[in-house]
Amino acid sequence: MNVKKRALARVGVLAGGVALSLVAATGGAQAYTNDGTSPASTGCANDGTTVASAPMKNSAGTHGTIELRYSLTCHTAWARLTLDYAQGACGNASAGYACSVATVTRNNDGRTYSCTITQGQTQCYTPQVYDKGMTSYAKGYIDAVSGEMQIRTTAY
Repeated sequence: MNVKKRALARVGVLAGGVALSLVAATGGAQAYTNDGTSPASTGCANDGTTVASAPMKNSAGTHGTIELRYSLTCHTAWARLTLDYAQGACGNASAGYACSVATVTRNNDGRTYSCTITQGQTQCYTPQVYDKGMTSYAKGYIDAVSGEMQIRTTAY
């Protein structure tokens, strides 16, 4: 990505006089435009790119990838967790394993959204956070036969 364009986006240059509307939120975190919305349904995923990623691995090997995705058009970030296999039985006492989870967190106020990969699925993506002029990171969690993994991407 063009570094100059990204730098302009990060300092909050608003093209065309578009204003940002802020809405008060509970828990001290601000609610910005597009917070908690789907990157797919808003169209933000159309120009989404992976800006940070990390392998989900432990001593038994790699089990998937956690990605921090970013839309320059919407100035939003979200997490996407992809497993190398379909999620097995999870989420209850009889399964014995927790379901795999991805989270995205905006650093300036801690606003966090998550998604869960349920049995038979291989991927999930979180709702998005607005982060123009801010940074966010993605975190993945997998509970597998070979042990638990919790990996975080760098912030962007």
